[in-house]
Amino acid sequence: MENTFDILNEEIPVLDIIAVLLVEDDPITGIVFVLLLKMVTDDKIIKISLILLIIILSHV
Repeated sequence: MENTFDILNEEIPVLDIIAVLLVEDDPITGIVFVLLLKMVTDDKIIKISLILLIIILSHV
């Protein structure tokens, strides 16, 4: 029996939490962004890229 470990499945919830905490204006905005990302795409790489983009744009 092979034990498969997908690091992307573990990192997406961590990035979700970081995005919610780092959006400075309002934490509800971060929650809305994360929920929209979960509804829009099923691709893990795109989710991670968009969450990182939200984090970067919240500090610009």
